Amino acid sequence: MVQERLAETIERIEALVVPVLTREGLELVDLEYKRGPKRFMLRLLIDRAGRTRYQGSARDPEPPGEGVTIDDCARISKLVGPLLDVEDVIPTAYTLEVSSPGVDRPLKTPAHFRAAQGLMVRLKTRVPVHGNDNFFIAPLTEADDERVVLDVRGTAVEVPYRLIASANIEYQF
Repeated sequence: MVQERLAETIERIEALVVPVLTREGLELVDLEYKRGPKRFMLRLLIDRAGRTRYQGSARDPEPPGEGVTIDDCARISKLVGPLLDVEDVIPTAYTLEVSSPGVDRPLKTPAHFRAAQGLMVRLKTRVPVHGNDNFFIAPLTEADDERVVLDVRGTAVEVPYRLIASANIEYQF
C-alpha cells in the first residue's frame, strides 16, 4: 500500500515536471523521491534535451556540447517548486534539489545508453548474466532498444535492459 502511494506520487510529479522541462529545452534524466533524516527529498536530475553523445573522459578532445548550468537548475527549481506546492502533490514538508547528472551520470533509457556508446560504464545487473558476474566496469560497445553490449575483457556480453539494476558512466580522469 505504501509502495503504491509512493509510485503514484512519483508519477504525478513526473506528469507535472516533464512538460515544464520540455518547454525549457531540457529533459528529466532521473527523479528520486525518498524520506530524508528530517523531511522528504525530491531530487531532479536534468539535462539538455536531445543529447546524442556524452563525455566520458577528461581527455576527450571534442566535448559533446554544453550541459546544464547552475542558472538552468535555479530556473527549473523556481518553476517547479511552486507548481508542486499549488498542485499539492507532496503532502508533507520536502526539500527540492535540481541538478545536472554530473560526469558519472546515470544511464536510464535506451537513448542514454546509445549516447554513452564507446564509453566506460559501471553496470550492475539484477541477476548474474556472464558466469557469476552481476557487476561490470567495461566499455559499452552497442545499445539498441532491447539490450546493451559490453566488452568484458574481449568478450561481448549482452545485457537486456530488464536485467539492469543500475548503470552509470565510469568517467576517466
